[in-house]
Amino acid sequence: MSTIPDLEAPPMSATHRSRRSRRRAALLAGAAALTLVATACSGGTRVGGDAPSAATGDDAGKGEVTGAVRLAYWGSGARVDLTNGVSDLFVKEHPGVDVTPEFTDFAAYFQRLNVQATSGGMACITQLQGRQLNDYAGQGLLVDLQPLVDSGAINVDDIPAEVLDTGRGPDGKLYEIPYGAAYDAIMVNTTLADQAGVGTPPANWTWDDFFAYAPKAKAALPDGVAGVNLLGGHPNTFIEWLRGNGKEVFDGNKAAFTVDDVVEYWGLWEQLRTSGATISAQDRSAEAAQVEQSWIAQGRTVLDNKPGNQLGQAQGALDGAQPGSQLTTVQLPRGADGASSTVLFTSGWSIPTSCDNIPTAAAYIDFWVNDPEANALFASNNGAVTNTKMLEAQLADTSLAPATRQNLELFQQIVKDEPPTVLYPAGYQANFETAFTRSYEAVALNGADPRQTAQQFVDNLNAALAQA
Repeated sequence: MSTIPDLEAPPMSATHRSRRSRRRAALLAGAAALTLVATACSGGTRVGGDAPSAATGDDAGKGEVTGAVRLAYWGSGARVDLTNGVSDLFVKEHPGVDVTPEFTDFAAYFQRLNVQATSGGMACITQLQGRQLNDYAGQGLLVDLQPLVDSGAINVDDIPAEVLDTGRGPDGKLYEIPYGAAYDAIMVNTTLADQAGVGTPPANWTWDDFFAYAPKAKAALPDGVAGVNLLGGHPNTFIEWLRGNGKEVFDGNKAAFTVDDVVEYWGLWEQLRTSGATISAQDRSAEAAQVEQSWIAQGRTVLDNKPGNQLGQAQGALDGAQPGSQLTTVQLPRGADGASSTVLFTSGWSIPTSCDNIPTAAAYIDFWVNDPEANALFASNNGAVTNTKMLEAQLADTSLAPATRQNLELFQQIVKDEPPTVLYPAGYQANFETAFTRSYEAVALNGADPRQTAQQFVDNLNAALAQA
């Protein structure tokens, strides 16, 4: 059995050293483009309002920490207990505060949030993700938190810039303080990889290496076991492939990628699929959403693209399906120049412009991000903790489960490699992900023409985003 691969990055070239500045410049350019779009489309009634005076100026976010605040978040079971436990710790430090939790499952959460947003009833401390952030920031519903950071009300000194940038909105302003980061990684069945003679992929592999790996693995595997899951319709993998190859995903409120990009990506997967190196299109469309029932967790494929924090769940299922088989995770393939492809999906806290207790909301967010006891309790339950000091403290825990340690260590390395940022326009979630999957399924399952299907997907996406 292969050991977990060395996660050290390759030597940093001059090209790599300049990547941070290029990434920041691209982020600012994208923000400027989105600002122009927002300005051009702002003729209607504004849903949000101006930032409260307590959120502006040199003392933004500072003041008496007291009174009641509502805390809105998604989750169930242990996450509810842990989140409320952090709130209890905050109240213990600030006895004059009352934190009222509002929670539900992920899908219902955003349905309720949309109703609250239209009526001005969002909770003072509202949980958001980068992929939905612009649906709210673009409507003027959220406070720019940068003045609160500048005043010292919220300390983000230990959150890396690449991570903090995922909380920025269409105008480049900071609308979310990310506290937990999820990411995709290539999950590898190391037992099957060794059996096939291909071994665990190295940390510095490229997309060319990735697409060559699966056929090599399949050639030495038994019937019914694939080299890789079929990811032609997986929206995350497409975005990550674009970013690793130096291409932007969105330009303002339209696609920055081209029809040719979609056709090229689908073509790579169709070549693998028709050669028999992947899970079949029929089996892929029938695959269960739960990671425990996924094909890699059932021993049906060597590789898949999965959230890094699902390793433990997948290994537990594989222990039952194929006792003795082992899984690990490695970083996504890099671009030809060594650029990272890993896009972070962060969860964080925002403050709506309707909040009437800015100092207490700011103090709560600061406490969540920086308090050692709070972070030890929550323990990266919703993505790897973004505060580097808190991350190091969790990794120092010798009782940490192996899968959790792998997740946190891989995240630590990903951040060192300067992951690219994606600015998601309003309407992304509703108009991109499912449509991309269905478009590829039309090609792989029904024989639709790839170029015509890609053209229709891009045209429909751009039309929908323009109206979002």
